[in-house]
Amino acid sequence: MLTLLRASGIRSSSYLCRSILKATFSTIPQRRFYPSQLDHVEDLEEYRPGGLHPVAVGDTFASGRYQVLHKLGFGGTSTIWLTRDQHPSARGKLMTLKVMSAEQSTTPNNVLEMTIPRRLCEILHANGTSVRPNIRVIEDSFMQEGPNGSHLCLVSEFAGPSVHSMLDCPGRVTGSRRLRSDLARNVAKQVAAVIQLMHSEGYVHGDLTTSNVLFRVADHVHQWSDDYIYAILGEPDTERMATLDGSPLGPHAPVEVVAPIDNASLSSSAFLKEDVIVSDFGQSFAMDCLPEDYEPATVVHYASPEARFESRISLASDIWALACTIFEIRAGFPLFESFLGDEAEVLKQMVQMLGKLPGPWWTAFDEHQLWFESNGEPKPLHVQKGAGVSLPAIRSSIRGVLQNIGEQDKLGDVRQGAMFERAGTRLKEDEIQMLGDLLERMLRYRAEDRVTIQDVVCHPWFCMAES
Repeated sequence: MLTLLRASGIRSSSYLCRSILKATFSTIPQRRFYPSQLDHVEDLEEYRPGGLHPVAVGDTFASGRYQVLHKLGFGGTSTIWLTRDQHPSARGKLMTLKVMSAEQSTTPNNVLEMTIPRRLCEILHANGTSVRPNIRVIEDSFMQEGPNGSHLCLVSEFAGPSVHSMLDCPGRVTGSRRLRSDLARNVAKQVAAVIQLMHSEGYVHGDLTTSNVLFRVADHVHQWSDDYIYAILGEPDTERMATLDGSPLGPHAPVEVVAPIDNASLSSSAFLKEDVIVSDFGQSFAMDCLPEDYEPATVVHYASPEARFESRISLASDIWALACTIFEIRAGFPLFESFLGDEAEVLKQMVQMLGKLPGPWWTAFDEHQLWFESNGEPKPLHVQKGAGVSLPAIRSSIRGVLQNIGEQDKLGDVRQGAMFERAGTRLKEDEIQMLGDLLERMLRYRAEDRVTIQDVVCHPWFCMAES
């Protein structure tokens, strides 16, 4: 914050710093619960009327059909659980249960998340496709009454870690968390095929990221016993909740908060298929039926320029997000890094890689003058540093970034597993040129200048032979 103030010509002072801190912390809402010491848990303040439903390991849903065994994660408006389907026809199969907050349980997005994947699968079956579609389908849904309201519950197949989680597993070598080259192209091809199907039917995904691409688990995993689940995934790590003022928790919060499973425990080729599913269709819609008051919700480093500057989204917006997804699948890190959701930093990276934004967007990018000349070229480093910029802009390119993949790998630990590329492996020149050509065609600023999904799936990069 102070860097931006100095770069803007505003001199900092202790008084100014105190004023900023006072204004910042005065906007923080009063908290009721002690913050959890567990890693990666939901905001406990969301356990309130209209908020999240209190869930405990061992709870059952849908008249006892689904029993909660472990926690898989959470989102901004839901918690996600590993459950066992105890209906006789299911034979104890493991499933994923997503429990929405009461406030979000009646939004149109939930209907889209249920209907669009099912419709896409119906189209595939009608066309005679016998292969299991790479689409996560909601297999069951019901309402759960609780102390915080009525909660929509969505049941789908139990899947493994997302591509993002696989590449971000704690304990792996920094800078070398990449899928094998052939597996990366296969995964990217599967994702592109889902987007091709959606676009052919006039649907926009609207929220494509590596976090929404999940590896399928091996068939035997679905039949794991409870004991084996805890042996592999670990016992649920819990922590008792407590209020700051010592008052009783009341019915709105669970007695304990539960930490999600460690993704590293499932990131083994013994437990996963080299097969993925695309999930989270809550932001999807038909192009001829755009929902009223639609607001793009794609994370900042995957959002297309038109989504960011004009809140406008289309089939071409998916192409931009798909390019970012393909790059991350192959490289092991995002094309545009988001530091604490800093939109200006992401825009800076875009400009230094792709050049100056078109006129109105360039003007709307207020902070561009911190890093760039009027023609979009980075200012000399000494000028940027003299203005107090801590992360200066440096001219780059897509092919240049591809060429540097593997350069920063640490070679002390090469035990990556069968699904991962050996640390230090560099992309060969022919792949740099092919993948660079594909991404450059997809990452055009103006939507009308981007290639179509048909052009994407036909690109020769997907069919490269291993040399």
